[in-house]
Amino acid sequence: MSERPEDYEKELASVWDAFSEAIAQSSDEEILAQAREEGRDPQETAIRVRAILKNALKAHQQAKLREAEERYKKRVIEIYAMQRALPQRPEGRRALLSTVFTKIPEMRSALLTAQHREFETLTDDDVTSCLKQLAYLGVLDKITESGA
Repeated sequence: MSERPEDYEKELASVWDAFSEAIAQSSDEEILAQAREEGRDPQETAIRVRAILKNALKAHQQAKLREAEERYKKRVIEIYAMQRALPQRPEGRRALLSTVFTKIPEMRSALLTAQHREFETLTDDDVTSCLKQLAYLGVLDKITESGA
């Protein structure tokens, strides 16, 4: 009992090759006759084989989709896990966002919708959301590094 897994793999490959060769050398009539002798319905077998192949093809085609979904889920988890120390008080958060808008004016139009063009009308939740987005994009780190 000292056979290694590689030996089993070789043996299985050998059996598979012999099986494939036997099928390849048999005529369609011989294969159908043998299936009927064994009590199998060739039509049902064909339907079952088609379903197996169809499912295998679908699984193969959807593998990349599943991989992309997994990467997306991991990235979302990373984003939510990402913590950046924002100022504790609403006035501090508003001042930080104001600094960003002063140092990088194009961020104002990128982050604020038409209804909130006036910075003063933003709620604290809006300010916090903007700051979290900027933190994720690395903008707050750049502002901090430049001496804000």
